[in-house]
Amino acid sequence: MKKKIGYCGTRGLPANYGGFETAVEKITENLNSQDIENIIFCRSNEPFKQSVTYGNSKLLYIKGSKSRILDTFITSFRTGKYILSHRNEFDFVFWFNNANLPGILMTRLSGIPMAVNTDGLEWRRAKWSLPFKLYYFLSSFLISIMCKNLISDSEAIQNYYKSVFKKNTIFIPYGAPKQLEVSTSVSREVLKKYDLITDKYFIQITRFEPDNLPLEIIKGFQKSELYKKGYKFVLVGYKGGTDYSEKIMNYHNNAGVIILPANYDQEELAVLRSEAFAYVHGNSVGGTNPALLEAMAYCKRIIAIDGPFSSEVLGSAGMLFNRDRIDEAFLNSLNTPNQLSITRMRLNERYSWSAVSEAYFNVANSTFTQYLDYLGQESNVQSSAIIKTREIAIND
Repeated sequence: MKKKIGYCGTRGLPANYGGFETAVEKITENLNSQDIENIIFCRSNEPFKQSVTYGNSKLLYIKGSKSRILDTFITSFRTGKYILSHRNEFDFVFWFNNANLPGILMTRLSGIPMAVNTDGLEWRRAKWSLPFKLYYFLSSFLISIMCKNLISDSEAIQNYYKSVFKKNTIFIPYGAPKQLEVSTSVSREVLKKYDLITDKYFIQITRFEPDNLPLEIIKGFQKSELYKKGYKFVLVGYKGGTDYSEKIMNYHNNAGVIILPANYDQEELAVLRSEAFAYVHGNSVGGTNPALLEAMAYCKRIIAIDGPFSSEVLGSAGMLFNRDRIDEAFLNSLNTPNQLSITRMRLNERYSWSAVSEAYFNVANSTFTQYLDYLGQESNVQSSAIIKTREIAIND
């Protein structure tokens, strides 16, 4: 009989939103060859749909809310209600994101074994109001008390939970993306489409949110005056719908800044990353960020916000900047050699989707040891040495 595992709290598949969706997609792809039935809960603003499949996984659509503010809360509650009334259909449930407190508590009430991927320190995000920050912090505190198995996608988050909530969590990061091979002709077409020249632009691919620093990075680029030397700054991710996004759009075609809409064409994104002079990473809140891993797979140089999360992922690779001196980081990068071989080596040492999937599988079977044990022996030795020589801590 197949082991039935539920995945809850994401927007579902296909993965067209963020890191959690990508994680669920990769984990279930790798676990499909085993004696498992993967059941993925997806958000839908339409009436409840009949389940369909994605790959070999089963999809269940849960109606959300038309209110953007209430969507996560309502979807979480309805997912938890479904699990509670179908408790005999699941052997294990993974929840992603502590904001899904209603569903997590209802799953706990059902008695189904479960684990929660806590996400980052959401109460530090500038975009959230004080009531939501308080809700998220209290949710995280309650979940740390009530749930046995918590997963942290970075050692920095793991250390925070141990220090603040006195809770030991399981470290399982994200995996490195598969590197696409793109022909020279396609690369030329993409560069021509966006009027770009190889090694004459910097790029950031991110959601337009304050704690990802897109506005500060734009201002830093313009302050560096590199546009006078023919460089551009390309910011990918515009969706509209917020005052912050519209404020950023005011910089489009101004002093070398190019604003592009959100793009899910993996071939185009591979070209934009690989042909850039450098990638700029501004995500200041969270754990292991998939966008940074993708940049490490393709980009010749990486300039990242200084902090425990970027430092943990990059190791000795990349350049770190302070938000009040971003212009200097742009200028200093001009004297930095190509570091792609270093960042790819770092990815191979630490971030494997097969190892991530095996770790999740063993959490579901209560046989988990340590994430690094699932990497190759050589990588495991290298990574362990790196960990032992570096302490990562977050002070609230």
